[in-house]
Amino acid sequence: MAIATPLSTSGRFIVDKTGTRVRLAGVNWYGASEDTGVPGGLDRIDRGTLAGLIAAQGFNSVRLPFSVWMTRQTAPVPQSALTANPDLFGKNPLEVFDACVKALTDKGLIVIPNCHLLDFGWCCKEDDTNGLWFNDRFTAQNFTDTWTAMATRYKSNPLVAAMDIKNEPRPAVIGGKAVGPNWGKGDKFDIAPMYTAVGNAILHVDPQVLIICEGLGFAADLTGVHTHPIKLSQPNKVVYSMHDYHWFHTDANQTPAAYAAAMNQKGGFLLTGNIAPLWIGEFGRICADSATEGAKPWWGNITAWLAQEDVDWCWWALNPIHGQASPPPGGSLSHAGGTTESFGLLTQDWSGMGFPGIVTRLKQLMHPQSGPHVVAHHP
Repeated sequence: MAIATPLSTSGRFIVDKTGTRVRLAGVNWYGASEDTGVPGGLDRIDRGTLAGLIAAQGFNSVRLPFSVWMTRQTAPVPQSALTANPDLFGKNPLEVFDACVKALTDKGLIVIPNCHLLDFGWCCKEDDTNGLWFNDRFTAQNFTDTWTAMATRYKSNPLVAAMDIKNEPRPAVIGGKAVGPNWGKGDKFDIAPMYTAVGNAILHVDPQVLIICEGLGFAADLTGVHTHPIKLSQPNKVVYSMHDYHWFHTDANQTPAAYAAAMNQKGGFLLTGNIAPLWIGEFGRICADSATEGAKPWWGNITAWLAQEDVDWCWWALNPIHGQASPPPGGSLSHAGGTTESFGLLTQDWSGMGFPGIVTRLKQLMHPQSGPHVVAHHP
């Protein structure tokens, strides 16, 4: 059954139009921000079948990354990228994106578009020139215009219920100079006024959507919210976001208590202080290795913290294999098409869920444990 949109916030909770808590529990389906500009797997599985598979596992949302570059492409997508969806032959990347959004929302899933990159390629590095909302090829106005266009495009679909504004803010090289975002300094690299301006521009088009604001340092640090919270024209629409992976934590043997303290200091204070919702928009681990040396303590730590604090989340990633992903200008990381995505939940042929142990653990984190009109669910 579809979630009763529109969504809004009530203290630390996301709530539906009846005021009932909604705990976002989703997956990232990536590819539209990469070289072909289309979500992965459309050469392997019908998009409606994939949407049904996601919904059948109990996930209620999908984060769908795109790039500013993708939205500007007018040429048809190569048919080789769409062989399992032949009705999309002749469509450009944005039209394919439209079709994927519709397939997902037709199954009752919330879709959360995310501006992953300005250029196309694989994210994220400090030297990929895509750490800010502008670079030498795209202006800040281009970024805002892209978001207002996306808001206009999906305004009629109420399950496109949130917009994740900027993926993993981080240092960048612009005009040959190394620069980085800040939160509250008041200069042109200050991300807080950008979130405010872009969020208000989106809400002017569609007053119903949530505006998701990621922290600094690859979405790891929201401490700037203490002094410069995002205040928008529409009340109760701001959700903050962190990402978390095992390499974000330097202590490979970090205890659960130390992990929780670190997460609460960087962003969990929003929950404990009943300030605003916090969504972990990306987290993941190598699926095939049940004893990944660097990730094993982290996996226990993050799942315990998500359960304890009743946090909203989105797994990275659904995709079992990579599409072709070149480095953005100045970058140093890419993937060849068809190579294994070690964090991907699906079987290699995209036909079903792999790694039942991880899927089972995620299912234990799907039900809200607290919040308005919620009866706690105990797996």
